Amino acid sequence: MRKLFKNNASQMRLGWDLFLALLLFVGLQFAIVLVLSIKWGGNSLVSSVRPELITPLGGIAATLLIWVRLKKRTLRDLGMRCSFTGVRELGAGIVLGFGFMSTITAILVAAGAVTLRINPSWSASGLLWSLMMFIGVAFSEEMFFRGYITKTMEALKYRLPFAYTVSAILFALIHLGNNDVSALALLNIFLIGLLFAYMFTVTGSLWMPIGYHLAWNFTQGSVYGLAVSGNEVNGIFEAAFQPQLSWLTGGDFGPEAGLLDTAMSMLGFMVLYVWHRRRRVKRNPF
Repeated sequence: MRKLFKNNASQMRLGWDLFLALLLFVGLQFAIVLVLSIKWGGNSLVSSVRPELITPLGGIAATLLIWVRLKKRTLRDLGMRCSFTGVRELGAGIVLGFGFMSTITAILVAAGAVTLRINPSWSASGLLWSLMMFIGVAFSEEMFFRGYITKTMEALKYRLPFAYTVSAILFALIHLGNNDVSALALLNIFLIGLLFAYMFTVTGSLWMPIGYHLAWNFTQGSVYGLAVSGNEVNGIFEAAFQPQLSWLTGGDFGPEAGLLDTAMSMLGFMVLYVWHRRRRVKRNPF
């Protein structure tokens, strides 16, 4: 029975490790949603709490519980080193995420596939709330999928390309329940999961993928008013789509279900490759 759960080095087998970790990651967030939805006398027990802000904390807590408390590893081991280099990588990720999503939106507008107009109901406070939410989502998902999963597989001597592929597949699969999800949407989420993993590889930390992830989502939803993985967000702009061009715009799921997102992920790999190569030449000119 022991061999069913542990290998010859007395380490938990990968399948069980990932299954139980993913169960805790999803379960804690679901439990938070469940608690926040409980009503007594027609009123929510915690009416002053925004579920979208608190839920990602469940994912962060799950990762820290397993990684720090159970596995006795540090945040630095997870890829969360605190340094000026990390700040620069976070900033680079934010610039890339904002720039790539703005490029997609500009192309859609120029092609007549999307029309933008100022949203009369947007507010600075709403913008701040959504920023906090997307920061939580970025930290939660990157710490678990790029950090915990890949570092766990690396410790078990799995090759990194395989580890990153597994993490990207699981990252895509957790979006299966999102509204208006499609096969192309899952493919694009898988690709961006690989892009985040590549960022993790070339920098050795989670800061760049965290920055890209939060800027991409925030720009997509809170700025341009596009759906974020099937979730509507009240943005500075309101977006209207041409329904016959959903293959390009992504329709109600958002740009992540469109072909432009596929192209942008490919461009992201090329930009990152060139940046990494130039950085290596600068560090080792001979």
